[in-house]
Amino acid sequence: MQVTFWGTRGSIAKAGPSTLRYGGNTSCVAVRSDAGTLIVIDCGTGAHGLGRQLMAQAHGAPIDGHILISHTHWDHIQGLPFFAPLFQAGNHWQIYGPSGLGGSLSEILAGQMEYRYFPVAIDELSADVGHHDLVEGTIDIGGVRVDTQYLNHPALTLGYRLEVDGATVVYSSDHEPHDHDLAAGGDVGQNRHDDAHAAFIAGADLLIHDAQYVAAEFGDHVGWGHSTVEYVVDVARRADVARVALYHHDPNRTDEEMDELVALARSHAAASGYRGEVFAAQEGLTIELRGAIHRGGSARPMGGAATSALSPDATSAVVCARSPDIAQALAEVVRAEQLDMIMTSDLYEAFEAVRTNEPGIVLVEAVDDDGGFDLIAAIRELGEPYGADVPLIMIGRASARWHRDADETRITEWLVWPASSFYIRTKLRAWLLRRASRWQNAPPPPDELRRLASLDALGILDTQPEERFDRYTAEISTALDVPIALVSLVDTERQWFKSRRGIDVTETPRDMSLCAHAILEPDVMEVPDTLADSRFAQNPLVIHDPRIRFYAGMPLTLADGSRVGTLCVADIRPRHLDEGQQDTLRRVAALVVDELESGAG
Repeated sequence: MQVTFWGTRGSIAKAGPSTLRYGGNTSCVAVRSDAGTLIVIDCGTGAHGLGRQLMAQAHGAPIDGHILISHTHWDHIQGLPFFAPLFQAGNHWQIYGPSGLGGSLSEILAGQMEYRYFPVAIDELSADVGHHDLVEGTIDIGGVRVDTQYLNHPALTLGYRLEVDGATVVYSSDHEPHDHDLAAGGDVGQNRHDDAHAAFIAGADLLIHDAQYVAAEFGDHVGWGHSTVEYVVDVARRADVARVALYHHDPNRTDEEMDELVALARSHAAASGYRGEVFAAQEGLTIELRGAIHRGGSARPMGGAATSALSPDATSAVVCARSPDIAQALAEVVRAEQLDMIMTSDLYEAFEAVRTNEPGIVLVEAVDDDGGFDLIAAIRELGEPYGADVPLIMIGRASARWHRDADETRITEWLVWPASSFYIRTKLRAWLLRRASRWQNAPPPPDELRRLASLDALGILDTQPEERFDRYTAEISTALDVPIALVSLVDTERQWFKSRRGIDVTETPRDMSLCAHAILEPDVMEVPDTLADSRFAQNPLVIHDPRIRFYAGMPLTLADGSRVGTLCVADIRPRHLDEGQQDTLRRVAALVVDELESGAG
């Protein structure tokens, strides 16, 4: 994989003698696989130079490629009307990016090419150009696996994780720490959203990350949607990233000041124990990646393509707020997103609205008597289909409350008031789009690094089938009368089957794995009907072969407490295990653990 920087600056282009070494063009990175697939990430002003080079090298031959837009702020799309390959007939380009609820990607991009701004409309481009709206998920682009995840930015923004040729590069531009205290550095694992961000970039050979500020500057830019170098280094350390390219440079920063920023980042890395390489992205710099620390097995099938279409039941919102300013702001946001709204200041009325209407999202103001928390806890106790998976957004005046109450009340996200309407709209869109997909990736367990080390120590991954494991999948299949039984080991980015009965594949991506959810709990996880469970309803293993409708998995827990995988069973029809059948699953799983540990190493 080859990665080249064409634009490294953030916010606005800054050409001139003070930015010669690091560059003055805005965001644009080109990635080319060994097979020739070209992916351009963001189309800031740097795309102009890239386009000219592509045209010169092609000598009139067709130029095909793909463009990933992280978000549609100007510094990430202003180069699109000046990207020469889009104006040559015979070229084929596909453009991907996030859209909101109020318009498609093509409509948003067309806005900057209206006649009042630009002489050529987007539908007059000579090349064959397609547009694709994305949410969180996985797609295959010319043999490159691309995973997407929402970033923390005032506009709906996607980060991109690209895997090909045994290497991984992650592009994370325009992202702010969820916990603002982490801007000065600290343990990223203490905040679940920041830790999820680290999980998204885990094990990358190259991380390209927004690092517009240093900690001393962050206080004046909270809510602008950008990171500090201290935060980026700590995320990289948490994620065990090999190399970090500081990116989205502040337009006011000169080359000499960029040198100082890099020195600060390296000093923080040394003090915090991060051993990877830290440098600042420079225009024209090309990096060859060959998978220095990339883990994983053989080529695996890709997950289903993401889609931004909202499901029909995600068109309403329940808003419960007592403070006039918060109530007014939330009402304006919900109306702006064209959602049906039930507005109340009464906790009981809000509860009844959720119970009887099944809204797509619930927004609740935190109040001094903790009534808001009581409402959220009551909604969660409703279970399926009313309150188990509905996004519950809490709005409060102090960020500290999030840390104390999130676990017990299962708040989806905490927003600190005051917040701009645009920022709240972005959060609203993100959670509605996540829910619309009805397919959730399992978060990593808290002990993920230790768990993976224990799994590696077994020395069993990618070994040949063995009768000592096959006898247990045969036994459990017969005992529970199920067509599918597996000894599934959950690796970094895949689940690999040491023993399989009823399916042909030897592994699947981890984000398709039901077992990745099962290892989060110590006991049997049962899903009586996957189509009725929002975590799995659109999982490729459910909607395509083998069309799993029932699942039950017992974690394989080693002596050190690590849950390295599951003994799981599945069926193509909904069903339920009684307590005796669950005990059988537990008993056979314990025998599998004995086999794993007896042959370790």
